[in-house]
Amino acid sequence: MTLHPSSQDRRARGGRGALPLVALALFAPALFTTAGVARSQSSDRPDPVSITAPARALSFDVAMDGSSFHFQGPTNENGFPADGTPFIVRGYLYPGGTFAEHGSGAGTNPDGSAEFPDRVVGTWYCRGWHLQDGDAVSGPVVATTQIFDLDPRTPGRHTIVTDGIELADFDVPFQRAVVGGSGRYRWARGHSTQVYFDFNASNGFNSSVEIPTPQVP
Repeated sequence: MTLHPSSQDRRARGGRGALPLVALALFAPALFTTAGVARSQSSDRPDPVSITAPARALSFDVAMDGSSFHFQGPTNENGFPADGTPFIVRGYLYPGGTFAEHGSGAGTNPDGSAEFPDRVVGTWYCRGWHLQDGDAVSGPVVATTQIFDLDPRTPGRHTIVTDGIELADFDVPFQRAVVGGSGRYRWARGHSTQVYFDFNASNGFNSSVEIPTPQVP
């Protein structure tokens, strides 16, 4: 049986590995996540609907829970999800700057649980399709919809939704359309900027996202 490249191997090759999430779901936990900027000054759980002032961009660090990755479809000769394979995965939203403070690979424990549960400000959901085989290391690798659910107490109340492609490359920012939201973010429009840069302990990806969007009281 062909062994799958390790996170370190994929990182050394310069890319995410076309969402090895799918392949790893067959043999081990999978992958995704984010990194960001602004740091919360409180040790208490941040208010999920007032992370930033209306005129500023929302900034999140996204830690993908690799153990939550599920897919359906074929794999390629190396055991990675094939081009066209659909998948779904979720993760944790932290205030931007969390990874800068704790390390680029922080955010989850090996079992996929949150490493800093008191700092989680929401849940990140991602669903989509592979645009290349799962071991690709560069270029558009998936087309996805991402949901930023920003009220842990009332899921679905305050959300932002983005749509677009994601790159397999590490450390290369890409833009996505902000297509709407709910609650305080129901007028959300424009584009987000996202960059993937490391793996976390659950073998998910970490990324940073900034979303300039109006907030409605």
